[in-house]
Amino acid sequence: MTILGQMIWDDAIKEGKEKGREEGEERYSRLILIPNRENKTDQIIKSAADPEYRRML
Repeated sequence: MTILGQMIWDDAIKEGKEKGREEGEERYSRLILIPNRENKTDQIIKSAADPEYRRML
């Protein structure tokens, strides 16, 4: 791979990681805020402890 190609590749990887991180943060915020509005704090705690339950939500 050329130096230019490697630079483009590295930038694309960095951008993808940043976008993924932002999407993860947004999803995690929703995971906390929605049950909180409904006074279902037990769901917040369970989702933090149980990855399968978190995916279900």
